[in-house]
Amino acid sequence: MDYIESLLEGIKYALPAAVTGYTTYYFLDRFFRNEEKKQILQSKRELQKYSLPIRLQAYERLALFLERISPARLVKNVFPDDQDKQKYVEKLVFQIESEYEHNLSQQIYVTTKSWNIITTSKNATIFFIRNLAQKDDISNAFDLQKAILNQAVEKEVPTEMGLEYLRNEVSDLF
Repeated sequence: MDYIESLLEGIKYALPAAVTGYTTYYFLDRFFRNEEKKQILQSKRELQKYSLPIRLQAYERLALFLERISPARLVKNVFPDDQDKQKYVEKLVFQIESEYEHNLSQQIYVTTKSWNIITTSKNATIFFIRNLAQKDDISNAFDLQKAILNQAVEKEVPTEMGLEYLRNEVSDLF
């Protein structure tokens, strides 16, 4: 009996100590996790203070890119050298690709979806121009230039959709 009494006596002291120790561990663990989360959040805020202007600048540059390759603006800025419509198509495509390559580094500052939209807008604009050039009623570069302007006014062009997406994404940053 003496053994059971001493065991119960030990449990009587050990159980409250174990509960107190576990409770202390639990609350200290939660406290330290919360402090770690606060530090991470503070670091993110600090980083965002410096990165947000850079990201906004990237969105601005990509918006400018889309404006520059919009079909109406493109044909106003890139004139045909001669009557050859195929040369004019290649000149327009070269201009689009040059603008795109100039802005490649911006992809690291925007979301993957935004960059995919930019790339899709670029490719769709090139397709738009090449597809229009295939029409039989367009015989030379000057006719193509007029047709691109007319289509850009009548239909929504791919660059407008890309710009709309960028606007929405930038508004989500705030």
